[in-house]
Amino acid sequence: MIRILKLILLSLFFHEIGFSQEMVRFPSNETLPNEVTYKGINSEQWLTINKIGDPLNCSDRVLKFQKINNFKIISPLDCENKIDCINEFLKEHKLVKLKSGNYKINNPITLSDNVLVGEKNVFIDASNSTRGVIMTGGPNILANLRIDHAKDIGVEVYSKNSLIYRVVASNTGVKSNTTTAGHGFSVQGWGNKEFDNYSLCIVSAEAFNGYNVNGGSKTTKNGGNADGFQIKYGASDVTLIDTHAHHNSDDGYDFWKGGLESENPAIRIFYSSANSNGKRNGDGNGFKFGSSNNYQKDRGKDAGDRFIYGSVACKNRAKGFDRNKSPTKIISLGNQARGNKENFKRVSNKKVKDDPYLLKCKMF
Repeated sequence: MIRILKLILLSLFFHEIGFSQEMVRFPSNETLPNEVTYKGINSEQWLTINKIGDPLNCSDRVLKFQKINNFKIISPLDCENKIDCINEFLKEHKLVKLKSGNYKINNPITLSDNVLVGEKNVFIDASNSTRGVIMTGGPNILANLRIDHAKDIGVEVYSKNSLIYRVVASNTGVKSNTTTAGHGFSVQGWGNKEFDNYSLCIVSAEAFNGYNVNGGSKTTKNGGNADGFQIKYGASDVTLIDTHAHHNSDDGYDFWKGGLESENPAIRIFYSSANSNGKRNGDGNGFKFGSSNNYQKDRGKDAGDRFIYGSVACKNRAKGFDRNKSPTKIISLGNQARGNKENFKRVSNKKVKDDPYLLKCKMF
């Protein structure tokens, strides 16, 4: 595998990280919760990711998170009959841990330079809120939660230098007749290059069963807008590792006009999956890498390379890996597509033979 990785480093001009396997400590791959699609990342996978090139060093962020203690611990009983309980605690305490159980929210949980983590089996019922979580400022850490039935967006990010770890966004938009979104995770830029460089790690996350009824046009209503993960309109410097989007009504991943020009890929994806996406009016692509510069000229254009490694797109309604007329460079290594209407649309995939952890469609 080392030989393959050296070739990758030379060909992609990634920043080499000077360390040996013996010198580096990686995060522990903790026991997975029940009924999640994400698989966790072991030390060999972290070594591969870091040698290929992750300038954000997401492994170090997860490792540091795993060492945090001194949380303010709250339970569902603490939040009985309190409409905005979690936000109240976050205003008073930087570090908040939720004990196991169900929490119902009426307003988005808002992180601003906070760490919010679930103990285990923490379920956030967001059916009365437009968003489940909004991350602002930064750095923030959101970890070990399931956010269910948010009306518009499960997790919305406007935060720099942050980490999302072991978070599930499910059924976004399903109970709402007004949503135009239905996204599990949303990272959007607004034309401010300093702000759009998010430096965001999303590790071991899942978005499934998103849906939208309304839309800005005929093509986006009735499921035509609800993506699992969207990184759009200039949002850049995002690494996704062990992320999984399935059974969403539009695309699994949508990078429409995402990214900024830089010497590193604007969006980096490792060991991730996009399966069984596309319902009703939705396109149903697994990974949509961008758009033509002729579309929505007032909203910018695709910029920066996209890099994807060891990932799969299986049984999507449309394409598995779709360039979608994007002019950006797409670097695809060790990926697999099966059972899509079209597996690779103008995306050239190079095989990798000596990584036993490459995802395969038969795993899902």
